[in-house]
Amino acid sequence: MKIKLYKNLYQVTFLPSIFPINCFILEQEENLICIDMGTRKFVHEIKKLTHQTGKPLSKLILTHAHGDHVNGVPYFKEVFPDVPVGISKRDSYLLKKDFRLKADEPDKPIKGGFPRNNVPIDFTFEEGDTIDTLEVISSPGHTPGSVSFYEQQHRIVIAGDAFQTKGGIAVSGVLKWLFPFPKAATWDNKTAVNSAIKLLNRSPELLAVGHGDVLVDPEGKMKEAIKTAEARIGK
Repeated sequence: MKIKLYKNLYQVTFLPSIFPINCFILEQEENLICIDMGTRKFVHEIKKLTHQTGKPLSKLILTHAHGDHVNGVPYFKEVFPDVPVGISKRDSYLLKKDFRLKADEPDKPIKGGFPRNNVPIDFTFEEGDTIDTLEVISSPGHTPGSVSFYEQQHRIVIAGDAFQTKGGIAVSGVLKWLFPFPKAATWDNKTAVNSAIKLLNRSPELLAVGHGDVLVDPEGKMKEAIKTAEARIGK
């Protein structure tokens, strides 16, 4: 397990060299908020951070419903039974094994691995909601209900799989041979490009993703990744 601190954001990475899966803990004034829980192995690291900072954990929020972002939730709830867990309203249906598309969604198969067991969810959220110091940004493409979170004070975007940085920065849906899994699990490529542009428009100083290192001052690299995605996928 690898831990790095960027401003007030802790990146906790499982299998950093092989198949990096990230969980993030944002330190707020009075408490901590956790983003994503792909493996139960994150839980004890989070417990250590609550002791290290002297701050309680307020919530766990999920960027999307794929197993490598939610598989650790059942064990998390055993250790933190009073900490509520949230996911977007749209992706909450995927956790219930309801893969029907909405009338206004692209008619593409929903891809990727989803948890076999029940994932306990206490609340849902949508575009524009605020969760503690984070704003919810709808960023579909990887899944229909994928979201990102934006912390305004430090201009941090926590993007889930809307971007990857392992194997080189890429928009979800663009193949990176050194780490092809996000592309293979992406639902709709054009929607993913539009979401990437939306995140770029926040002018982040930090870009935190589900797989790969956090990028500092990422705008130039995000622009190049979007340009590549538009060329390969089409605007």
